[in-house]
Amino acid sequence: MVQKSLIVKTLKSPNKVFHQGQGFFKDNLKDLIIIITQQNILAEIVNQKEIRVLGMRRTGNHAIINWIQGQQTGKIEFWNDLKINRNALRQKYENLRESYPFVKKDCFIRSYEDYTLQEITNWIFESKHDLYFGKSGTRYDVLIIRDPFNLFASRLKNRLQKEKNNLDLGKSSYGNNFLSVINPNQTVADLWIDYTKEYLGETNYLKQNKICINYNQWFTNVEYRRNIAEKLQMEFSDAGINKVAGQGGGSSFEGKQFDGKAKSMDVLNRWQKVADNPRYRELFNNQKIFEYSERIFGNTPGTESLMN
Repeated sequence: MVQKSLIVKTLKSPNKVFHQGQGFFKDNLKDLIIIITQQNILAEIVNQKEIRVLGMRRTGNHAIINWIQGQQTGKIEFWNDLKINRNALRQKYENLRESYPFVKKDCFIRSYEDYTLQEITNWIFESKHDLYFGKSGTRYDVLIIRDPFNLFASRLKNRLQKEKNNLDLGKSSYGNNFLSVINPNQTVADLWIDYTKEYLGETNYLKQNKICINYNQWFTNVEYRRNIAEKLQMEFSDAGINKVAGQGGGSSFEGKQFDGKAKSMDVLNRWQKVADNPRYRELFNNQKIFEYSERIFGNTPGTESLMN
């Protein structure tokens, strides 16, 4: 399937594929040169603590990342919504020749959205960790899960808003289409189920001090948040809990209207606002969604009406 897809893509856009191949070759050559010439820099710890955050869009990733930064002291650096298999520094520092531009920091946070866990943890990407991000003293993997009913509602709401604004929402336009995920062979429901399997320990892709966060509990339970801070070796203050993150325009439903009082948002009942929308109901065509949701979030009264 992959080979066939690649052949079709090449036949449709041979020039584009050729230039992408050239770019891939150049990037790998640059990586090799840095590995050979900058060994002393790559061997030095630049991130005392590194937190890799994974979650689907509209899961509350940025709310939790902002909160994590509020618990952390010292110098913090956050790289948002990264692409896999890419050197995120390369474009910014394309013209540097003398040294590799790593800055020492107490906490380095990088986030990924809507990728499969297999893609994020592929061994080639992992083998270039120190080259792309710098050597870290302690690494954590934070996986964020939100219940499917409110997650899918927020993604649909975002999609409807973009349709209202006449943005390009074709099937290939992943960036604006919140009813799709990066891997074209997966649905939103497929990816959510894969994340829940990792959360429950049915799979084990994440190897770096894995911490799974239930967004619903994080939002409602101060002791749950205190426990997360402890696992991340941070002094709990709960700073940032009421901030509405600006990334992605804030909430799908209220934007940044509740900034400073985020705890007042009705984030656990979003689904009720779209429950009768046929496009919303179509997202629940997999019985496993209900099974895994029950195991992680318990019963959500009323959602049984969504069963097809």
